[in-house]
Amino acid sequence: MTTTPSAGVEAGTATTRTIDEPEIDKRSAGSPYFGRFTCDVCGDDFALHRSLTVEEREFTDIETRETWPGMVVIACDRS
Repeated sequence: MTTTPSAGVEAGTATTRTIDEPEIDKRSAGSPYFGRFTCDVCGDDFALHRSLTVEEREFTDIETRETWPGMVVIACDRS
């Protein structure tokens, strides 16, 4: 699966990596929203996983040049 940017948005090169349980726990503790994000593969909250394989990339608004990070789950331990 590859992410496709919306109209008016450029996407940088994707980096694929695995996030394991210790990092999921650490990021969930640091940001209460991280653990509640929904897995794109199985639909469960991130906090319920032991492992997520994600595609990370930076997106840029073509008009304003504002950038932001994006992450899409492409595989998980619960699927």
